[in-house]
Amino acid sequence: MLEWIGLPVGRWLIFGIILMPIYGMLLGWFLGKPRNFRMAFRGLAYLLGLIVVLWGGLFLLSMVIKLFFFLYPVTVAG
Repeated sequence: MLEWIGLPVGRWLIFGIILMPIYGMLLGWFLGKPRNFRMAFRGLAYLLGLIVVLWGGLFLLSMVIKLFFFLYPVTVAG
């Protein structure tokens, strides 16, 4: 039987193709001219802050769903 020894196709697709504009934006901020590292780091901080807020909200929502649907299941009388 053949075994897959590389990275899954979805990982190549997300990190290699879909995120390519983000890589280009970051390279442009830090390697482009005129260079303004203060603004580049500010943009990077905004980008990282947005990622943290999105993942944090997703985590909180998943905990609320777990609380309501899995920890306290609704029982049917009878």
